[in-house]
Amino acid sequence: MSWQTIFAKPSPNPQRMPVDPFFALSLDLLCITTLDGRLRRANPAFLATLGHPEPNLLAANILDFVHPADLPAATEAIAGLARGIPIAGLETRFRSAGGDYKPLAWNCTPFLATRLAYIVARDTARREVEARCGSALDPGWHPIRIDRPAGRLWMCDRDHVLTRNFWELFPEAAGGPFHRMYEQVVSTGTPAQLEEFHPAPFDRWFQVRAYPSAEGLAVYFRDVTAHRLAEEETKRALQEKEVLLREVHHRVKNNLQVICSMLRLQARNFQDPTLLQALKECRERVMAMAMLHDQLHRAKDFSNINLGEYIRNLAASLFSSYGVNSADIGLRLDVEDISVAVDTAIPCGLIVNELVSNSLRHAFPDGSQGTISLDLHARPGGWVELALADDGRGFADAAHTAHPRSLGLWLVELLASQIGAAVERSSSPGTRYRFQFQNAGQASLPDH
Repeated sequence: MSWQTIFAKPSPNPQRMPVDPFFALSLDLLCITTLDGRLRRANPAFLATLGHPEPNLLAANILDFVHPADLPAATEAIAGLARGIPIAGLETRFRSAGGDYKPLAWNCTPFLATRLAYIVARDTARREVEARCGSALDPGWHPIRIDRPAGRLWMCDRDHVLTRNFWELFPEAAGGPFHRMYEQVVSTGTPAQLEEFHPAPFDRWFQVRAYPSAEGLAVYFRDVTAHRLAEEETKRALQEKEVLLREVHHRVKNNLQVICSMLRLQARNFQDPTLLQALKECRERVMAMAMLHDQLHRAKDFSNINLGEYIRNLAASLFSSYGVNSADIGLRLDVEDISVAVDTAIPCGLIVNELVSNSLRHAFPDGSQGTISLDLHARPGGWVELALADDGRGFADAAHTAHPRSLGLWLVELLASQIGAAVERSSSPGTRYRFQFQNAGQASLPDH
């Protein structure tokens, strides 16, 4: 065969395109369409499966034969061909010449240079015959054909079955999900599938697909008990793991609270104000982590946490711990509910703890009044912005702002670097911190 034959140019007249032996003899369903779905050529397998005369097919669009329920997906797929988007594994029901619908799985490759698309399809009903046990029922529910795998699965003599009503053979299924599905397929002419437990004498799970046929009803089924049991075992294992994780978070929270109590008891043995303040700050940091584990213990998702809820609870706890009079120092919250990973929530919680505590201790001396503000917002592109501010006296000098020497402010810088946060800081008037970091646990958020 010459290279010119293999890479032959398309015929100027698409109605008279040459057909090679592969196209003519293929058992797969092959057809050629324009990019908007108008049929130009169909091979014998395609014609035989749907039963339409070739002139009728070539005068129509492939969408004209699609089942109404499948038409939106097929129309969208065909529309993408003009943009060079191929179709892969789309399952669609096509109307045959007899009026029933054939389920086909099809792939389509567009060639923009020729303005044509090439379709390869498989009859999924035929594929089911090859993969599953099968039988056929007439309109009176009498089996008229049973393959050998079905006979073995049913544990009955095939010749005996062919003389009986189907629901007399299986009275336990009469009126149940299988019966209702078969009646639905017969009345609507639409294929259906079901995965259901079949009671005694089988006591097994079956996956069943039913298709309307010229004889009445074609049914293909397989035993999926092992698969279902494996799924149930996986679910049990996940539930056990969930219980274990809840218990772990509960115990971690309790242990951290014990540490807080020990620090509080230890503080009673000291009089040094500096040491007492250090113990108090340490206790607050431990309590901030304990609150997070308490929230995780109550949460449904153990990998993420509602950062907004965590910050609100933490701020309220700090105001309570410091015995703040709300008439003197107010708390303004503008905090969204944002889901973040636990590894992000912990540094954020500790940052809030350090800065709110710092404001409560230093921003409002001698009983002065003011407000502490916390803002948390999702930003476009998956970014999160956390801002903490007070309208108090601010830092004593600019040098301290640029080079924080206290342990708390040094921790803030360290925690911000852990989450890759950009930090902005100002001290006139009051003190303001602004952190922006990428929320790795969330997709990009739309613009607001």
